[in-house]
This record gives sequence, C-alpha cells and structure tokens, in this order.
Amino acid sequence: MSVSRATESADIGPIDGAITEASGSQRLRQKAAILIVCAGGLSYLNSFQGEFVFDDRDLIVNNPFIHHLWPPWPALFAPINVGRPLVSLSTALNYAVSGLEPWSYHALNLIIHVLAALALFGIVDRTLRTDKLSTRFGADSTMLALVVALIWTVHPLQSQSVTYIIQRGESLMGLFYLAALYCSIRGFFSARSGIWYAAAIGASTFGMLSKQVMVTAPLMVLLYDVIFVAGSVRTAIRSRWRLYGGLAATWCVLAATMIAAPTYQTAGFAVKSITAAEYLKSEFGVILYYLGLFVWPAPRCLASGCPRPRPPWGITPRGIA
Repeated sequence: MSVSRATESADIGPIDGAITEASGSQRLRQKAAILIVCAGGLSYLNSFQGEFVFDDRDLIVNNPFIHHLWPPWPALFAPINVGRPLVSLSTALNYAVSGLEPWSYHALNLIIHVLAALALFGIVDRTLRTDKLSTRFGADSTMLALVVALIWTVHPLQSQSVTYIIQRGESLMGLFYLAALYCSIRGFFSARSGIWYAAAIGASTFGMLSKQVMVTAPLMVLLYDVIFVAGSVRTAIRSRWRLYGGLAATWCVLAATMIAAPTYQTAGFAVKSITAAEYLKSEFGVILYYLGLFVWPAPRCLASGCPRPRPPWGITPRGIA
C-alpha cells in the first residue's frame, strides 16, 4: 500500500502540483472573502434601526430631489446634490425602495463597506505576492491580507461612515478609491491590462462623483506603481501613459462638481467659526488625534470634538511629528 501511494505521489508532475496549489490558494481566498463578509455583517447588523440624524435630515428627509428616482437628473444635478451626485443618486434609490424607513439605507451602507473590505483584501494579497515582497510574505499572503481586511472591517473608526447614513459619501468614495487601486494592480500584471485600466479609470470617475477626498487616488496609483512595479515615475508614466492620462482626466470630473456646487456655510473656506489659517494649524493635532484613535479607539462618539488651534510653540511639536 505504501509503495502504491509513493508511486501515485511520484506521478504528480510539476504542472499538476502547480494546479493543485493554485486551486488550494483560490479556495483559501474564497473562504477568507466569506469570513470578511460575515464579520462585516455581524458587526453592523444591529445598526439597521438607526434613525436619520444631523445632515441626514437635510440631505435625505427634507430633500425633495431624491424622492423620485426617475428621471434621475434632479437627484444628480439639483444644487443640493451636485457636489456629490453619486451619493445623492444612491439615496434616491434607497428612497424608492423603503421611503423614509432607514433599513435600506443602512443595508446599502453595509454593502458598500463590505465591498471596500474585499477590495482591500485583494490589494494586500496581491501586493504581498509582488516580486519585491513574495520571497518573505508570498506563502502567507492570503492569511496576512485576511487579518488586515478583518481589522479594517471591524475597527471602531469605521463606524461613523457605516452607521451615519449620509456619511456614505466617505465609504462610497473609499470603495472606489480602493477599487481604482485594485484594478490598476490587476492591470499591471495582466495580459488584458486595457480592461483593468478602463475599470480603474471608471472607479476613479465614480469616486470623484462621491467625495472630494478622491483627488489623491491617481497619485496613489502612481506611487504604488513606482514602489512595487516600475521603479521610477518616468518608467511608470512612459509604460502606462494611457492609464495615467485617464486617471488625470477624472480630476476634471471633480472640478466640475466643485464649480457647480453652491457654497455651504458649514464646510470648506465658507465656514465662519474658524479661519483657513486656524483650520490649517488645527490639522496637526487632528492627525495625531486620529492616529491615536487608530491604536486605541476610545473614547469615540459620533460628534466628538477635535483639538483646537494652539499657539506656535504648541503647534511646532505636532507639526514635526
């Protein structure tokens, strides 16, 4: 019996072994994806009864332009919606499903969050299998990516973008940000790179229509390319100029929404309670504050205050950090 088994093992050639290993890795990734979905669902299942709060009331409850899904133009381009048209269109879809019952809004927020977690899982897994990292991390890439994605999925700092309905703008932008990077990575190593690059440009466009923070996404793709693939900015742009031209063009979409959107007194340079200079000075403390919350996320509440601007001798240490 032992001889027979040894013979059977010897008959497995390198190609058969590679196929078996690949299929095993694929099954492991599928199980990891299922675990991420379950973790996200269990973490936020009790949020479905959450009420409309703060800006939800202005942008959903009292926003007549999202109370009709068709035609979609008011939901997209009404003055109150045009700054983040994709977010408004998604709330119009929710209103068509459940009116002012909040469950469908929370369900879509959760779906967006879980999809973003899956995109992050794919990014980390594939990054750890690049030439620069595969020797050290390639064998454990899926498990390490799973740990990263699970922490990201259930971390308390994510709760506001999932449970506060209109903060969907943050999570939707985050999903498309990660999707643009993921699709670009797939394109870097694919024989059908054009399809993946088109998907990356599409994701970047949708992200620009979701929230202005998306502005850094094209630069992040370039930075990833330089560090893990091309080795230099010149080589990256020369090799993939169509990708970077398309990603840069999505900035025009963002500019159009910013020009078309009215000036709000509660955000941006129109805020009267704090000057632009004071805002800039406060950011050093805010960044350190949130880095601390990442390590130890307590105390946390929806409307927590932020560090106020300090005199120069109080700002300098934070700025250096």
